[in-house]
Amino acid sequence: MELKEARYILAIARHKSISKAAEALFISQPSLSKYLKNLEQQLGTRLFDRIGNGYFPTYVGERYLHYAEKIVEYGLEWDTELDDIMHQNHGRLNIAIPIMLGNSIIGPTLPRFHKQFPHVTVNMMEEVNFVAEHTLNDHTVDLTFYNVHEYPRDLDYQILGKEEMVLVLSASSSAASKAVEREGFKYPWLDLRLLAEEDFILLYPDQNTGGIALKLFSEYGMEPHILMHTRNSEMSIRLAMEGMGAAFAPESYYHYLKKQSSSPCACFSIGNEKIENTLIAAYQKNRYLPQYARVYLDMIREYCKGNIVR
Repeated sequence: MELKEARYILAIARHKSISKAAEALFISQPSLSKYLKNLEQQLGTRLFDRIGNGYFPTYVGERYLHYAEKIVEYGLEWDTELDDIMHQNHGRLNIAIPIMLGNSIIGPTLPRFHKQFPHVTVNMMEEVNFVAEHTLNDHTVDLTFYNVHEYPRDLDYQILGKEEMVLVLSASSSAASKAVEREGFKYPWLDLRLLAEEDFILLYPDQNTGGIALKLFSEYGMEPHILMHTRNSEMSIRLAMEGMGAAFAPESYYHYLKKQSSSPCACFSIGNEKIENTLIAAYQKNRYLPQYARVYLDMIREYCKGNIVR
């Protein structure tokens, strides 16, 4: 199995389409179709079943993909290390990150990075879903940044800092006036039970903030009214600021959007103990990180120390 062959077949499996895979590989569709046909003839079996317009791996195809992923992974590591050794300041950096977190830490740090490494192309894969899956499943992702309340077991990671998870409300909310100062909490503390009749705008449970919300409701024995589920952190926070309900958010997200909002709003500490998120940079175990990626990690860590996590 050659590296090029492995990349071609992995692209077909990922896109489930010859045309989309060919487009991603920057080759023609007929060339990729012919390549697959010749390979299946050499192997004496089909790697994909053609179901409708989709390509789905057979059992042999699944086993082939297992080894193809290993070959591509080693190939990418070799390409990256060689490029790092030979060119130092030339390369590419693929980052998977939630959209709001990208606004908070990538935007402010990228100009400095670009000044030091003008020939490194940064490719941002901004997602509203759980971005760690990209690091686990996509070997082209170099770094993943996200908030956790439990550390990943299947990834290597570096801790960038901690921040508090807060409740966001419009300043005109009746519950907002009932907040009190409480030792050990940074913001005015609000008993969640006072919001039993409040509408909530929640992220989905498989997202970090959504999972924390469900855990809090369980601890307080609450079954609040859910106005909306969304995967968009910015939408949930903005709607809460405008008085549509209550939303949970990392404190940095709230402060970032508050600067842009004209609506009177406030955030509150919650929970019997302060709830903290840990911001991490994660990557595949034993993965070689080029020198410029390590430098960018240091830049982001420095920025977070002074601006995001306190």
